[in-house]
Amino acid sequence: MRIALDRRRIRGPRAWAGIAIVVAGMWLARAARWLCRRAPELAAGITASIPVLVSAIHAAVVGWEPAGDDGIIVTRAFDVLTSHSPLVGQYSESGYITGQIVHSPGPLLYWLLAIPARFGSVASIAVWMGIVNTLAIVAAVALARRRGGLVLMFAAAIAIALMCQSLASESLHDVWNPAAGLFPFLLLIFLCWSLACGEYRLLPASALVASFVTQTHLTYVVPTIGMLATAVLGFAAGLRRPRRRPATLRRWVLATLAVVLVCWAPPLLDEIEHSPGNLALVLQTAGGHQARLGAGVGWHAVVRTVGITPWWLYQPHSEWHRKVDVRGTPSSARTDTAIAILAMLGVILAFALARRRRDLASAAALALVMAAALDLNVAQTPNTTVLAATVGYTAWWGSILGMWAYLVIAWALWLALRALFAHRLGDWRVGATATRRRRLALTLAASAVCLGGVAATGSAVASTEAPDSHYRQYQPIAEIVAALDRAVPRGVTLRYSLGGQSVSTQPIEPAIRYGLVRHGDLPLSKGALERLGTHYELRHQRYSWFVYIADGAGRVAGMVRVVTVHFKTGFGANVFSAYVARVAASGRLEPRLG
Repeated sequence: MRIALDRRRIRGPRAWAGIAIVVAGMWLARAARWLCRRAPELAAGITASIPVLVSAIHAAVVGWEPAGDDGIIVTRAFDVLTSHSPLVGQYSESGYITGQIVHSPGPLLYWLLAIPARFGSVASIAVWMGIVNTLAIVAAVALARRRGGLVLMFAAAIAIALMCQSLASESLHDVWNPAAGLFPFLLLIFLCWSLACGEYRLLPASALVASFVTQTHLTYVVPTIGMLATAVLGFAAGLRRPRRRPATLRRWVLATLAVVLVCWAPPLLDEIEHSPGNLALVLQTAGGHQARLGAGVGWHAVVRTVGITPWWLYQPHSEWHRKVDVRGTPSSARTDTAIAILAMLGVILAFALARRRRDLASAAALALVMAAALDLNVAQTPNTTVLAATVGYTAWWGSILGMWAYLVIAWALWLALRALFAHRLGDWRVGATATRRRRLALTLAASAVCLGGVAATGSAVASTEAPDSHYRQYQPIAEIVAALDRAVPRGVTLRYSLGGQSVSTQPIEPAIRYGLVRHGDLPLSKGALERLGTHYELRHQRYSWFVYIADGAGRVAGMVRVVTVHFKTGFGANVFSAYVARVAASGRLEPRLG
């Protein structure tokens, strides 16, 4: 009897283990089949992402630190999983127009970085951003295959890899909001194109990516609205045809509304809590009465985006060069070629509409809409010393626009050639088994050659990448943060103050603040309200420690110097120190740390 019971006890776990193995085997088989079907676009997308992957790996190897505005962004990302989660996005210099504090529309960038900012290493944040950008590229390449087959897929992969050369290598993994929105914006173009072609299942994904890029930086608002309008018009045109209304469309529309509600709930809550709210202030900046750069400068940006040689096909002297580039008058040859490119897009649009080629018409329309949006963005930039200089990064997405315009024209030419010589290729479409095998063999060989071309292009672009702009500050930041972690206890409220600093040392302050926050401390400082919110603003709170950082290595009364770092940048040699003191209940500094 006891033996029988023991056998039953053994059979039970074995049966469950067997079921688990069978289920796992079924899922693995399905995953293997999916990978086999998706192998071409995965391979093409990953090879097109070589510049991004190399950039992210290099950032991890050199010990990336969130210098400058990156430190503010990752600090707010750390706050997402707390009771003071941000409701708005990054501080925006457009507030100079109204004289009030203005932020980017929403906190989705902080949501994206919340997990690595809190639980990963510091360098993992840059790696995570590189992974996100890689996934965006792979998805864009996959959508290109759905729209135009292997030819368009490989053309898009090569174009994306080439386009990366026109962007600073730092922007390929950077969390700074103008850079963080670039590759999601690239993906949004392909999503809107697919949506215009009737891919209604992409409605939630389009809403999510569109919400992300518009909340990340104001420069993406106008082109995103234009692209979404184009996509909706193209989709609605397809629904007007008989028997084209899918039965499941309502479910996907409801899912899209749910995504929009979740993404925009924090900014709407901010509107309720504050008067005026941040979204109202953003609208005020758009209608501010200030001198603008003007239509001439906006047209120069479009000319340099699509006119030969366009921005996306060469490496600029500086990542900020476009703020100077748009001020100069383009050559007549460049202007003429820009007019010719835009005219070709218009002809493609008209021809596609006449032939009822919704895919080609929507692709050309997206290019023209984005060109108009870039013109408007640059033309409406206030003509002040600070805001006019922002064109140096608000025009970065012009590289993506130029790439897309040339890709659409190339694809239209391919379709025309294929239609022209279709009668000569008739024997390749159907025929004997030997003919099909020969066609398959040629397709595989051509795909291998194209994939090699994508890999070679991505590798060549990656070989030209320059170091990050703040890479010389990475090691000093790490040393200072490590010294403060040893000197200051966890979980304390402290006063954080910045003394004299230079151009080379000023970007260190936000990174050290983030280090203190990761350590579990609450650093308070005067003037933190604009960029970090009320939680970090020093008002009348009690604090038990004082952290002071400044240039030099001199003595500070009542404080202990815990670390001094020496480093060189393009501006010369630098010496930077951190000082610490306890603060008694009376407010007196106690330099003896114990």
